[in-house]
Amino acid sequence: MQRFDANSYLYLTKAMDYFDLVSDYGSLIKAFEGVKARFMVISFTGDWLFPTWQSREIVRALQANAVHASFCEIESAYGHDVFLLNNPAMNDIITSYLKNCLYCFRGGLS
Repeated sequence: MQRFDANSYLYLTKAMDYFDLVSDYGSLIKAFEGVKARFMVISFTGDWLFPTWQSREIVRALQANAVHASFCEIESAYGHDVFLLNNPAMNDIITSYLKNCLYCFRGGLS
């Protein structure tokens, strides 16, 4: 039984390469207008596909819309797919963030 069509990877990478919020909305700030969710943006120093500067731009655009956005950069030389590896720093960041979200959801913070 085949579980994965190799061509699907080509379509996924093409979709990622062509996806551009700025061209669709005019700016990142406009793209995030009306967003109600909280965000945790994690960046890795060795990620050349989604570099840290782009993550920081997203966070600034979210904050310009008064959206709660946290940011963390993790040192790593493993490139884009580092999030697929066991990464204690990333695990700790996500765990802490989710615990804080649960605390806020229960009325601890606004």
